[in-house]
Amino acid sequence: MMKLCLGVASAAFAVGFGNPDISEDAAADLASGGECPRFGVSCALTMYDDSETVPETNSAVLTRRSIRDATDTDQAYLDNTFKAVQENVTEEQWLPHYIDTQGYISLCLRLDFKEEAVVTGKQISNAIAFFTQSARDLQAGLIGETHFSWTQPVKVGLFGIAHTSSVTFEGLTAEQNATLKFQNAEARCPASCSRFLSKKTVKDLKIEGRSHDYASCKEKRSNPDFPVNQYDLNLWYSDYNFGPSNTSVAAGGAWGVRMLWENRNSASLYYHLVGRAAGLPNGENWPVWLAWWAIRPWTIMASTFHYPLTTSSEFYDFDIMLLRRLWQMSPVK
Repeated sequence: MMKLCLGVASAAFAVGFGNPDISEDAAADLASGGECPRFGVSCALTMYDDSETVPETNSAVLTRRSIRDATDTDQAYLDNTFKAVQENVTEEQWLPHYIDTQGYISLCLRLDFKEEAVVTGKQISNAIAFFTQSARDLQAGLIGETHFSWTQPVKVGLFGIAHTSSVTFEGLTAEQNATLKFQNAEARCPASCSRFLSKKTVKDLKIEGRSHDYASCKEKRSNPDFPVNQYDLNLWYSDYNFGPSNTSVAAGGAWGVRMLWENRNSASLYYHLVGRAAGLPNGENWPVWLAWWAIRPWTIMASTFHYPLTTSSEFYDFDIMLLRRLWQMSPVK
């Protein structure tokens, strides 16, 4: 295990939803930013090597996440945060709804590499395991909330693997090999199968056996345990910095998550970016204190560090408070 200094960039709240024609790539660019500004200290990520054991995801029936009671400081930051964004909590296509209405999350794995590289099945499995762990921990934070009923651990699977010609593969599992379908210069899955691009809302979807029908998507699968007829999110890796100024290393939003391939084994980075995919607002611009007395609660959404030299591989209590507040504000809860 090693620590890596890294800046985590996040989007403005609900980035990309205001423009119905925005592409996944454009939304990801809008979500990209620069280095962590607070205190001038880099963000420390806990990194696991591929040879190390990746934490197993919880497969038992999930129970409600217990958190401490909200303090006056928590309440001050909750009110301050949502006062600015409450009018934007209008979209119906975000990660908690995927979990509650489907019970699964389908991913387009994008391997957007410029340099020659070999990607192994184990590396892919480990990366998906980190995503799954953070998604299930987020789910546990909502169990017990009004109108949130899905208690089985959300399944996470591959709709397809998209890659550039620079990538070769070794040791793929049967599922990985079956989804290895899309090779193109931008490592994209078909736009016709993208939930983000379809802009379909939860109310509009026709749910039959918790499977959605995307009429123009020609890449349907019929696995009864994982009826993927679209992809919900991108799990997107690059081997180069990206964004408008080509300095970004991570971004997250309703379209999915994106990071450098070299950082694929950072649990703390997944938690931050999955939080962004769930609609949690970026905390980098929150005040460190309010009214000179309330010190900002620890939160993964403020970056992957909270005070210098600390890291996180979990959602903190305040993150769950944010998540529950957002769910209460959602128009389709």
